[in-house]
Amino acid sequence: MSTTADGNGIILLDWLRLVGWTVEIDREGDAWIGVARHVEAEGAEARVGGCATALTRLVWDLFIGAVERLEGRDEALRATLRAA
Repeated sequence: MSTTADGNGIILLDWLRLVGWTVEIDREGDAWIGVARHVEAEGAEARVGGCATALTRLVWDLFIGAVERLEGRDEALRATLRAA
């Protein structure tokens, strides 16, 4: 993985954490496994997961999954996303 790719992954993970997502990533053999969770105000938990052979690919998949989950949520959650 290049330095640019590493930096992009770190930025995306930082963004997810900034808007309240908890991210866990582990390595299993040749694959990276990850899950991102977000507990909403009413207590429901949004969850996205993925696996990939490259860490950067996994981080992008988690990021895209989180954004897609937020797109379907109420305006308050989207406002949090915009404010970050």
